[in-house]
Amino acid sequence: MKVQIQKAKAAGFSLVELLVVIAVIGIMAAIAIPMISNINEKAKTAKNKRNAQNIASVYGAATAAGATITATTAAAVVTALSTGVNGADQFADTKFQVSISTAEDKTAAAALLNDPVGGVLTTKF
Repeated sequence: MKVQIQKAKAAGFSLVELLVVIAVIGIMAAIAIPMISNINEKAKTAKNKRNAQNIASVYGAATAAGATITATTAAAVVTALSTGVNGADQFADTKFQVSISTAEDKTAAAALLNDPVGGVLTTKF
């Protein structure tokens, strides 16, 4: 009786298979990285719009409560509302204030408030 010994096949991937996988991963990364950058920009724009809307809301509430805001520009309104203004009469104890963390955010919000097309604050200063 004759015994046959079979050689075991070498396990693993060939060099060509590994290069194809690396190329596919590279293509996917080249597509994904610009999309992630775009997402960050959209988030920043949304944050700036939200800040501008908050400023407009607090400005409206403060003026309705009789607060005197003598600012003549959007940047001055942002500065005044960042430090806070008090209302008048029954709202004298109420402080109207917006919390915006950085100077860059304040500048961006003021720019949106000044924008005649996309601005959220329609009151002239």
